[in-house]
Parts: sequence; C-alpha cells; structure tokens
Amino acid sequence: MRPDFLCLSGYFALRPLKKSYKDYLFGKALSLLLPIFVYAGLLYAYKATTGSVTDTNFIRYTSGLIQGGWWFVPALIPFILVAPVLSKMFDALDDRTCKIALFVTLGIYAWGGLSSAANSLLINSQHVTFAAAISMLQRIIPRSLLGGTYFTFFCMGYFIKRVTPLLGTRETHFIMASGALFFIIDIASAYFGLDRSDPSFNWMIVTVAIFITFDGIKHQSKSLSKLIEWAAKRSYSIYLLQYATIEFAIDVIYIGALHSGYATLAWPLRLITWVSATVLAYGTALTIASIVDTFVIEPIQTKLKQRRLKTSG
Repeated sequence: MRPDFLCLSGYFALRPLKKSYKDYLFGKALSLLLPIFVYAGLLYAYKATTGSVTDTNFIRYTSGLIQGGWWFVPALIPFILVAPVLSKMFDALDDRTCKIALFVTLGIYAWGGLSSAANSLLINSQHVTFAAAISMLQRIIPRSLLGGTYFTFFCMGYFIKRVTPLLGTRETHFIMASGALFFIIDIASAYFGLDRSDPSFNWMIVTVAIFITFDGIKHQSKSLSKLIEWAAKRSYSIYLLQYATIEFAIDVIYIGALHSGYATLAWPLRLITWVSATVLAYGTALTIASIVDTFVIEPIQTKLKQRRLKTSG
C-alpha cells in the first residue's frame, strides 16, 4: 500500500505539458523504467552474494519484484500516460470547483473508513441488524470515487497542490485533525482485526493531511532545504529499495541486537526500537540511492538523452 507515493506522483506529474508528448514519454521511461533494471540488478547481486536468492534466473527474479513488492510501478504507468490530458482538464476548473472536489472526495472516503470499521465491529459483536443497515447504506452511499484503484490518490495530488493555498486556517486545522483521527482509526482497526480496504479509505484523509501539514511548515535554512530536496529527488529509488532495507534493519535490530526478544520489551522500548529500525531502513535506502542515482542512473540517463537528441536532430 503506497497511497502517499501515488499522491506524490500526481502532485508532480499533473502539470501542463511543456514539450512534445513523445519527449514526455521518453523522459518518463528513463525516470521510471531504467531504475527498475538497475536496482533489480543491484538487489539480485546482493541476494546472490548473501545466498538468499531462491531463483538464479535474473529475468524471473525481476519479474517477481515487479509483480510483488514493486507492484506500484506498473500501477502508476497508466496514470502517467494520461497525466498531461488530466492536467489540461483539471486546469480548466475554477478554484471553487477544485475546492469542492477535494472536500467531497475527503467526505466520501471518510464515510468509507468509518462505515467499514463500524460494520466490522457490529458483525464481530453480533449486532446483525445494525450491520445489515450499514451494509445497505454502503451500497447506496459510495465509499470511494473509484473502487479498488489508486487512481483517485494520483488525481488528489493535483487538487492538494491547487487547493492548499485557498484553504483558511479553520479548514487547514480541520483536515489535519481529521488526518490524525483516521490514522488512529486505521491503527485501531489493524489491532482489533476490523475490516480495512485496499486502497485504504482512511489513508486518503491521512495522506491529504500529511501533505497539507508539510506545506505549512516554513523554515529559513538553505542547507535543510537542499537536504530535503536531495532526499525528495531520490524518493522513487528509496521505494525500490525499501523492502530490502527494511529486511536489513529487522535483521540488525530485531534479530541481531534484541535476539528476537522484541515482544518482551515494555511499550516505550518497543516504540524506540521501531523508530530506530525505521530510521536505519530509510537511512540505508537514502545512502544507497544517493550513490547509485548519482554515479550510475543519472550518467546513463544523460547519455541516452544526448543520443536521442543526435538521432532526432
């Protein structure tokens, strides 16, 4: 589940087309497809070296990644293909309509998250009649705009960018508070085994709240801005590495340092352990991505762009 990644992709991809559509597709192929094969080769070499690769065929290994942990890449490609058309359509909307679209979408997904949790809770507590009433309402009142797809998250990236400057203080605080509430609901639903959808209704509200929260953070440090920009440029590569680095962090902290004794720790220590593992996983991914992107992927992209200019010229 990567709703934040899909929303971030829409945030940057849904913009006016400044070059030919062919050049646009070529650029997206370089930025989306080239890293897949570079990082697949890197992960394959790592797995082979550590003796943890189960299939020694590189093509089958890469296919397994794309159909497994990297599923979000082929899911994103159709959205990228129509992004210029969507941008032109959305740009034709006035500010008021965009604002209405954002809040209507949030309201629909809020209903989806609340009704799903309530229905599951009523079923578990054997209140069958009330559960049937909720199920009936779920058929009448939609829980999402496009069921079973992340397309709405991709489009929401545009509306966040467009509407955020139009929001008043009350509206901003309301969205942020709603995001915190639905984050708690999502955690509670997971803990108690309540019904949760994929894509998550709750995470639509959480994702929008996160974007709006970060948009409101102002800082004067140029070095911090450069650091954030550096990390943001490598977000795609970090996503490609995340499963391997999370596995690495678990081996180092949960298994190595704690000798699999995480469950016996008091909750403050468990929280500290989880934060430490998260920081280690992200830091490792960022470090690897910074090296590989700078010294491998970017030079190849530059060479391919130069060759295309020569052949087209």
